[in-house]
Amino acid sequence: MIFGIVLTAGRSSRLGFPKALARLDGETFVARAVRVLREGGADPICVVVAPPHGSALEAALEGVTFAHNPEPERGMLSSLQAGLAVALRHAELDAVLFSLVDHPRVRPETIRRLAALPLSGARRPVFEGRGGHPVAISAALARELAVAPLTASIRDLLVGQLADLSVDDPGVVEDIDTPRDLEDSGGSRA
Repeated sequence: MIFGIVLTAGRSSRLGFPKALARLDGETFVARAVRVLREGGADPICVVVAPPHGSALEAALEGVTFAHNPEPERGMLSSLQAGLAVALRHAELDAVLFSLVDHPRVRPETIRRLAALPLSGARRPVFEGRGGHPVAISAALARELAVAPLTASIRDLLVGQLADLSVDDPGVVEDIDTPRDLEDSGGSRA
């Protein structure tokens, strides 16, 4: 089983409205992230939400589990840990793919490639020498990250365990954080 986690708990302060509800090609960023993970072979899917946008995201999505991060200011690891708490309830878990909602153009083929290779640590997609998202982690590493101290960063915890997978998918490095990024991407406000 490949479990998908979409991290949406950020405040979207630079964008000025919930990033997860921005639209691209008629679809919200969060719905795209869920769809792409599913089409790539991840199922079930958990979406990590937080105040003040959590209830709006829950109202906008069906067919996923939600995890709540009451204090997202503790950092991305705290959101990942909220999603991992849900993923680790599944005894048949093989790996976890965690995705950032602000990378809306990731292709399902990239997810399939990340999920298809044997995994003992972590793997990330790399486009033209730049590391991107989503990141695949083994079930064993998921258990370690689930209890890691929040003083660490995900990047620090993956040192020495992260393998690169070269992909022809610029979406893995496209990060939409500002109104200009959104406009440049062809996206729009919800």
